[in-house]
Amino acid sequence: MPTEAVVIAFFATGLQLMVPILLAALGETISERSGVLNVGIEGSMLIGALITALVGINTESVTLALVLGWVTGMGAGVVLAFLYVYRGTDQIVTGLLFNIFALGLTGLLDDRFVGGQIGPTLSPLDVPLLGDIPKVGDVLNGQDAMFWITLAIVVLAFYLIYRTWWGLYARAAGERPHATESGGLDVQRLRYPAVILGNGLAALGGGALVMSSAGGFVPGMTEGRGFIALGVVVVARWNPFWALAVSALFGLSQALQFVAGRVDLTEGVPSQVWLALPYVATVLAVLLSRGSRYPAAVGIPWRREAAGRA
Repeated sequence: MPTEAVVIAFFATGLQLMVPILLAALGETISERSGVLNVGIEGSMLIGALITALVGINTESVTLALVLGWVTGMGAGVVLAFLYVYRGTDQIVTGLLFNIFALGLTGLLDDRFVGGQIGPTLSPLDVPLLGDIPKVGDVLNGQDAMFWITLAIVVLAFYLIYRTWWGLYARAAGERPHATESGGLDVQRLRYPAVILGNGLAALGGGALVMSSAGGFVPGMTEGRGFIALGVVVVARWNPFWALAVSALFGLSQALQFVAGRVDLTEGVPSQVWLALPYVATVLAVLLSRGSRYPAAVGIPWRREAAGRA
């Protein structure tokens, strides 16, 4: 049986690993709600991770590194929004090509400017009174500031999507773009900020991955977390709070690789099994969530001339 210390380490590590996936999933939720399937969030996570590491190494400022990583992700979002929304390119193909481009670009920049260097990282944040709660306090007081910021972003994302006029109109653009245009709204102007904000959150997730580890960058260090986030969005049915719960489950599945060796029952299981588990879980979760329905216009390019002929 696992000891209490192992159980606490398992949950603390799982919640830490949840953060990058959850941020990417929140960004994808906003994007897909507006009607854009942004497969390129893996590339945005990589770019955000590289810039965060690079700025952190050269400035020793965690805050500046995270902010510039987020801003760079927003810049990537501008490029993708231009392709997805204005040019009307195939969203899946464009996103995959962007991921390949980002993998090559970040690998090149890492070789030229980072090269194994490490920068500052986030420290655990002690929340007053939280440590007095048995067991729960031990798990949560080991988290850094990005964990708490991400929880706040979950609330803000829900409010943005379901409690603001922009969220209402963006959801309309994702479901019935023809009716949205007929009502005097501009579908493209609704989708642009959704894609840009979504990529910014994905890049922030990449930055959180850097700051919760060694503060450096490794080519391909996101290891498919953007694709896991795509699955999280489907399983969570495009709800930020459900995305929090599902991301936590995936974070815990990743944490098994760090604690399984300390438990007698699982210490003989090959490490490759635990490494593959989050990706297997993603596939199974999507298969079991067949009742989930994408917003009707997701992945379909919107062109005003097409609307005029309709």
